Amino acid sequence: MKVLLVSNIFPNSAEEERGVFTYRIAMALKARCRLEVAAPLQWVPPPLRKSNQGKYVHVMVPEKEEIGGLTVHHPRYGVIPGVLGFMNPMFMSVPLLRLIKRLDRKEPIDLINAHWIFPDGVAAAWAARRLGKPVVLTALGCDINFYPSLHFRKGIIKQALRKSDAVTVKGNSLKEKALKLQIPNEKIHVIPNGIDLLHFRIMDRIAVRRELNIRGKGPFLLTVGSLDEVKGNRFLLEALRSMVSHTENPPHLIMVGEGPLKQALSDQAKSYGLADRITFPGKRPHHEIPLWMNAADLFCLPSIREGRPNVLIEALACGTPAVASHVGSVPEIIHDGNGRMARAGDSASFRFQILYCLNQRWDREAIRQSVSGFTWDDCAALYMKLFRRILQNRRYAITDKSYGE
Repeated sequence: MKVLLVSNIFPNSAEEERGVFTYRIAMALKARCRLEVAAPLQWVPPPLRKSNQGKYVHVMVPEKEEIGGLTVHHPRYGVIPGVLGFMNPMFMSVPLLRLIKRLDRKEPIDLINAHWIFPDGVAAAWAARRLGKPVVLTALGCDINFYPSLHFRKGIIKQALRKSDAVTVKGNSLKEKALKLQIPNEKIHVIPNGIDLLHFRIMDRIAVRRELNIRGKGPFLLTVGSLDEVKGNRFLLEALRSMVSHTENPPHLIMVGEGPLKQALSDQAKSYGLADRITFPGKRPHHEIPLWMNAADLFCLPSIREGRPNVLIEALACGTPAVASHVGSVPEIIHDGNGRMARAGDSASFRFQILYCLNQRWDREAIRQSVSGFTWDDCAALYMKLFRRILQNRRYAITDKSYGE
């Protein structure tokens, strides 16, 4: 079977840590089918390239490259910033269609699987219909639980989902969102992301703290992710300020990641008098993340919105308990044996749950076992089963039609 995976959330030579989870799925699928990847990138006008080099690091990425043995194509598409963002699928669909036609002439593509519904999934669905190819759309989180609420996008997203051959989601909460968009139940398939249990494993906490040069007795809280509004880190800082004022041994907070709010969060920490209790190590390579997760006494995910957060599952696989917002598919992951849930956007709720968890004696092996039942290979097996069923149904439909004629 020849499959084309489409997603802009995918690593490239300038952004090696981008969309690591999509890369993991692709590598697992590569072992089971002939796979190529189309990872569209925005076209940037030359004046913007010079004035925003840090923002547009992808401009030097070649149109085609090899990543982990995968052939990855980067068709460029234009965008109009601001209120016209709903037009992005149209701009993306033109170069994407051109690429798919070229690849299909070289070696026929059996099926297209797009990860991230808007704009990638919408553009892929349009291109697939033009070429008569089956298409499976994969929703990851905000693309289905938030984007449909934005002006002009809901109708476009609904049409793409309903015209697709199947829709996959990462958890049951996202399935509920898809059902509310009037997508037939039989078309929706829950396929969670897998986890690399060899990479994310229990390590000696004291040893990894020494390796990362983390000093002090702790306790240490950790959050990993983009420093942006959606991740809700300001509520974590508010919770920490309250703990410093009212607890005998307040924790330290480590915030791994980069993002548009990094400076604002740093300023907030200083204004709260927390500068000596918060560390910003920046964005760390993926292979280093298990070290930080093992170094922490407690992992925190204060997001306002989430799909089925891989980073939470990875922390638990390291035997680290977690406090996470009660959003998305988090209730499918967190239970009393591995952590607690707090109300999203509620610093007092986070403070209470953090203190509760810090005062518990946790079984790290039991925490790990709570998320150890689904690997990336298991994930790829479910995708392949769905792909085969779709192709088989299409063949039957063509056969039935020919008999009817």
